[in-house]
Amino acid sequence: MKIARDLSDNARSLGGEISAKVSAAGFRPSNSAPEIQSERPQSTSKFVTVDGTRLHFVIRGAGRPVVLIHGNPGSAQDWTRVFGSLAANHKVIAFDRPGHGRSERPKHGDTTVEVQARLLHDALKQLHIEHPIVAGHSWGGALALVYAITYPKEVSGVALVAPAVYESQDGVSLLTSLPAVPVIGDAVNFVLTPLFAATFVRRELKKAFSPDPVPKNYLRSVLSEWTRSKKVKAYSLDEASLNDSLKKFSQRYPEISVPVSILAGDSDLIVSEKEQAERLHKALPKSHLIVLPKTGHQIPFTRPQAVLDEIEIVQ
Repeated sequence: MKIARDLSDNARSLGGEISAKVSAAGFRPSNSAPEIQSERPQSTSKFVTVDGTRLHFVIRGAGRPVVLIHGNPGSAQDWTRVFGSLAANHKVIAFDRPGHGRSERPKHGDTTVEVQARLLHDALKQLHIEHPIVAGHSWGGALALVYAITYPKEVSGVALVAPAVYESQDGVSLLTSLPAVPVIGDAVNFVLTPLFAATFVRRELKKAFSPDPVPKNYLRSVLSEWTRSKKVKAYSLDEASLNDSLKKFSQRYPEISVPVSILAGDSDLIVSEKEQAERLHKALPKSHLIVLPKTGHQIPFTRPQAVLDEIEIVQ
């Protein structure tokens, strides 16, 4: 879920030059916003350690496995509205990506898309999960495609939701880029995050959920989570490394031979449906593309049935 590439305007309205590019899951606060109907209580929360990194995941159900990968920032929580229904016919595993949710960040600090694909692969090996459908939202869409390219014989299909899978031409914002700078970034993050993060996150979440309202309880939970210095650094590092990975791997997308479905919204203010989903569909002519009308970026929450239908397409 990639949130925001134009926070500089927001920062200037506060009298500063700092902008934030908070990617991935997001929603619009509203007095009429609904509460999320959680489907997680019957799920099992577990951990697996890969290469010294402790990764958190939620698992439920039986049948053909489906792996869910959230955006940037985000967590397994972002699949709440599809998880239970999907688990009725599948074994569903939703991971917190490294440094997000309850998962650790690798001690070596390298968290490129390629590294995260390897960690995910090794985690699934430990869990004896074979030939899953890999579903990715926003930043997680890039991870799903890199996984399919790197391990072509170990995935049965790819489902992409509002994917961010090509280099962005938007400028890099300070609040997102500076925390990724060694030494100096930590100091900047420590000082700026308490001052600006909550305001920027609120404003950018509006774009991510628009034109729908944000569920109130989700807004509360992400504000407490995404405004922590460690989390800001995690999504900053992910965002800083994304374009280089996409530049390298996007040329290889045509290598993917398994079924691919692409779901996008025509009103997405975070990831351009034409520059991302439609471009990918042209690169993968056998893929299945669905563009939802009056739909924004946070499709797993706003259009859960469409996500469920999309995953069935790749079976």
